[in-house]
Amino acid sequence: MDTQIMNQLVGELSRDTLSEVAPQELPLFRAASQAYFKNPGVLPKTGGDDMLGFGAGETMSLFAPYVLPAVAEVVKYLAGEIKKAFGEESASLIGEKVKSLFKKYRNPDDSKNKVPPLTAEQLAQVQVIAMKEARRLRLSDKNTKLLANAITGSLAVGRG
Repeated sequence: MDTQIMNQLVGELSRDTLSEVAPQELPLFRAASQAYFKNPGVLPKTGGDDMLGFGAGETMSLFAPYVLPAVAEVVKYLAGEIKKAFGEESASLIGEKVKSLFKKYRNPDDSKNKVPPLTAEQLAQVQVIAMKEARRLRLSDKNTKLLANAITGSLAVGRG
């Protein structure tokens, strides 16, 4: 999958995931995504449980910087699975098929391009990949699980 298609897909899916786990952070998403796509190898500067400068010392988890790299790793895995299942198709078709795995983008009427649902083993692998990436980014254990569950759930719920 080429970089432009990958970035567009990761951006869309990350925004959807963020709207599930931390909708209050959607206004921060654009800046987080621009920073991520400018230099995807740089770790977020926060630890995932930062103090935001308001309230009586309340800690608020920041997910926006972590969603993008976690979703990117999952999309890379899914693209590989699609390539195995469908052979060498164009990058845009692979991107479309990866996108169709997520419940929000499924079209039950599109039997021609139907992608089989992920197996239990593939879903487990998505969970492992998302958790591994979140831990690498030093997201708290609680938030690592929340993020991985949101990503995996967006693939598992409402199949066929």
